[in-house]
Amino acid sequence: MPANEAGPIVLAEQNDRSCSACARVAAEAFLPVAVRSHDGRFFAIRSTWKLAGLMSDDATVTTRLLLVVADGVRPDVLTEELDRGNLPAMARLREKGGLHTISTSFPSVTGPAYAPFVMGRHPASVGMPGLRWFDRARSLPWSYAQARSYSGIDIWHVDGDLDPRSPTLYDLVQPSLAGLMMIARGATHGRVGRGIGWSLRAGWAHFRGDVHAWRRVEQAAVREFFCRFTRTRPTLSMLGILSPDKLSHAFGSDSAVVRTAIGDVDAAIARAQAIAAAGGWADGLRIWVVGDHGHADVSEHDDLHSWLSGRGHQVLAHPKLGTRGPDIALMVGGNAMGHVYLEPARRSRAWWPALTTRWQSTLEAMLERPSTGLLAVAMRADTVRVFHQHDGVADIVRSHKGHDARWCYQPIDGDPLHLGGRLSDLDANDAWRAGGASPYADALVQLSTLVPSPRAGDIVVSAARGWDLRARYEPTPHVSTHGALLREQMLVPLLLDGPVTRVPQRTTDVAPSALDLLGVTSDIPFDGRSFLR
Repeated sequence: MPANEAGPIVLAEQNDRSCSACARVAAEAFLPVAVRSHDGRFFAIRSTWKLAGLMSDDATVTTRLLLVVADGVRPDVLTEELDRGNLPAMARLREKGGLHTISTSFPSVTGPAYAPFVMGRHPASVGMPGLRWFDRARSLPWSYAQARSYSGIDIWHVDGDLDPRSPTLYDLVQPSLAGLMMIARGATHGRVGRGIGWSLRAGWAHFRGDVHAWRRVEQAAVREFFCRFTRTRPTLSMLGILSPDKLSHAFGSDSAVVRTAIGDVDAAIARAQAIAAAGGWADGLRIWVVGDHGHADVSEHDDLHSWLSGRGHQVLAHPKLGTRGPDIALMVGGNAMGHVYLEPARRSRAWWPALTTRWQSTLEAMLERPSTGLLAVAMRADTVRVFHQHDGVADIVRSHKGHDARWCYQPIDGDPLHLGGRLSDLDANDAWRAGGASPYADALVQLSTLVPSPRAGDIVVSAARGWDLRARYEPTPHVSTHGALLREQMLVPLLLDGPVTRVPQRTTDVAPSALDLLGVTSDIPFDGRSFLR
């Protein structure tokens, strides 16, 4: 098979021997999990004896939700494939409901971008500010354990790094199943694709830069997932299809091979429907499809690490984490965004006014680089200052919290976010609509959430269009990228198999909507709002 081609996914029925994970399901069901509310009180305790039955006795009435994550799939490419008749299963979903374009969370990168639809929270709000980040709070004599990278072995730390006070949908909806999901804390029937065997196979393919080998590993994991899906009939299941993203990086997000990989999503949906039909529970199965981030062509690759080193700084950055006495920790993810941690020996972040004496010149020099789109710093907990090389400086001020939050946009010199001038007293809906014509999607909410968060860098960089920030060390040279705040990287599809009451806006809306669909009530303070009421 030519290097730029991918064959069709195979989702044949698996026999008992091939479904090795199913033998472990019963044991996993007895792991007790206590879930805490946002104020620290226990609000739910999993009934292990009830779960030991593994599936509902009533197969025909119970509403069940399968959420399929189409990783890296652009809304426009998905629409084109639907209109061409290449995705029959998803076309039927669209006929029942509709296809919406919504905003993901910044940074627009796999892993953090999963938090919104698994937890209903922006990733920085639950302690996951990026695919790579530096943990100031860990006081260690070496830096390796402080520098997180979920594209490597640190993927095992994802669930533990998340705020334990914020439950996942798996915690709230039982029984539950996860497949190829970076976040799977609380999944009753386990997480397919995370064991040592899966990790070794996927890691071997990833670090060799063999995207087609990765896809074969993924197809095997999908088959395993559907084996458990058949046997357990979970009320909630989530399945990630990551190959479109992998192939987009290598061949372009609208390439023929990516469009073929989008067919894997369609095949998974058809397989789920066939399983439910054979088991007599098709009427209760609901299927939603959501993207985690977009993609954009990239032709210029900046080595931000080398540039900072050339200015005389000791820089700690992946994969070279042995730098002694660093004065900067650089964490690039996606590769179109980066966290710049200044004076990483400090155990807590500082607001920008306390850093300007030493670091203002570095910020100004970084702003002049052609690879820099936006820079953002936290002036204080409620104020983010945004810089653009040509379009000026402005402050974003957030008042209140939760659903009572309000945003103001205060241009100081120019209009870096292209919002048309000063804006005041915007709620979350207003803030989303205000960015409709801006090149930076949902910038007010996203920047005010990420930049002041405890685990964010002191300078947050969003790359300019056509650029990324990590020229070295990628196994596959990227021709398409993501991570930045740019619209084409922030907008994702949401395909629903039923009508909505409110127009979906953000991926944070998915989790509270899923609970409404499944009839589960919760007092969790989600960042999003249900589009079903």
